[in-house]
Amino acid sequence: MSAPVSQQSRFGGIRPAAVSVVSGSAVVTALTMANAPWQAVVLTVLATLVVSLVLGLAKIVVPDESEHKRDLLLAYFRYLERRAKHRERRAELRKRRRQQREGLNPQEQRDRATGGDRALP
Repeated sequence: MSAPVSQQSRFGGIRPAAVSVVSGSAVVTALTMANAPWQAVVLTVLATLVVSLVLGLAKIVVPDESEHKRDLLLAYFRYLERRAKHRERRAELRKRRRQQREGLNPQEQRDRATGGDRALP
């Protein structure tokens, strides 16, 4: 891996969360001046806060260097692939068990469910 290199923001040094807060407050001001219902103003404030938090969290979690982003994405895709394989294995196992149960007669199924007439060890 290479050493971290400082990159300039796409917003000319302004953080995306700050842009979100400023634009959200401008919308709230416009809604207030237009005598919008208080529910609309509160909803706008909450949406602005959520967007700001998501952008801030994304900035923290996703690395700036493209090499690190690539590693993060590859790890995520490997994780998804492992989960898909595990899901397929579980489905196949359920299918096999179902087929085994269907192959038994009703008396054998009851014996398996209750433990049968076997003596306890």
